[in-house]
Amino acid sequence: MTEPPDKDLDPGDDDIRGLLTEALQISPDPAVLRRLRDTASREWVLSIDRPPRSAAWKKPALALAAALAIVVIGAAWYAWPVSSPHAFGVVARVEAGGGEIGRNWLQRRPLKGGLTLNVGEELLTHGPVLIALASGGTLRVAPDTVLELTSPSASELRRGLIYLDWPPGHAATAPFGVSTRAGLVQHVGTEFEVLSNDQIVRIRVREGQVQLRNASQQTLIDAGTQLTANRDGDLTRTPIASYGRDWLWVAALAPDYEIEGQPLVNFLQWAARELGRPLKFADDHAREVADHTILHGSIKGREPLDALSSVLSTTSLTYEIRGDTIWVQSGRGT
Repeated sequence: MTEPPDKDLDPGDDDIRGLLTEALQISPDPAVLRRLRDTASREWVLSIDRPPRSAAWKKPALALAAALAIVVIGAAWYAWPVSSPHAFGVVARVEAGGGEIGRNWLQRRPLKGGLTLNVGEELLTHGPVLIALASGGTLRVAPDTVLELTSPSASELRRGLIYLDWPPGHAATAPFGVSTRAGLVQHVGTEFEVLSNDQIVRIRVREGQVQLRNASQQTLIDAGTQLTANRDGDLTRTPIASYGRDWLWVAALAPDYEIEGQPLVNFLQWAARELGRPLKFADDHAREVADHTILHGSIKGREPLDALSSVLSTTSLTYEIRGDTIWVQSGRGT
């Protein structure tokens, strides 16, 4: 049977008991915190169930209980979900493998469609992930990427591969920056890819311009250019194509395009941009059909090239890829 507290305890002992009681009322979800709370509870019971001894014995027991209370409070504070007034974005799609998000290892939770990602969290991907950014545009994340979400318009790429895109009509509310070992990569209205690993930081600009800033210099990177920074900070420029095998992972994560009620020409321009190829019409009639045809239905879940074939199969138009260009033609074309 538990005995009532002794009357000869120091005045500060009641405060310690109150602190411990408050700590034991915390019930965070992680199992590790439950174990901490149970341990503290057992020590508290032992400290007051033992036969009365001298005040010299009571004080170490209460000190131990107080220390355990601090552990519980500290761990609960560290792992307790912290609501952020700033959202980084929303998960639009998660492919096989998925990923995790959280402020620390105690808070990791799996990624799923519709999940809001908050500033201050760390994103770890095991599979491809598409994110609709709160600041506008989209972020496509390759597997095995670690990204720190530092603000609604900034992130730190610890390792991995990402692709950022602001399509026409979806300008960012603020310049978006990606911190890397080589410096800050900041867009100037564009779509670009950033890779970071133990050896290099690589930036590929597909459209528009990107600026790389570090303590020693500012470097402007134009569309069609790849800039590579090695471990020593040396920069190498090489030309790149805006289409082809290197961009297949990007096309596979393209946001769904809502075709319902849209002119065919808008869809064609979207598909051409996602594929990194210019769009041209082989004849005037093909352009006229594209301008005046209104689409219905859905292409949800289809990659751009597959969607292009599917949509045009419902019209009198066809397409052909010649060189780097997508040519759309009609039966009247030459």
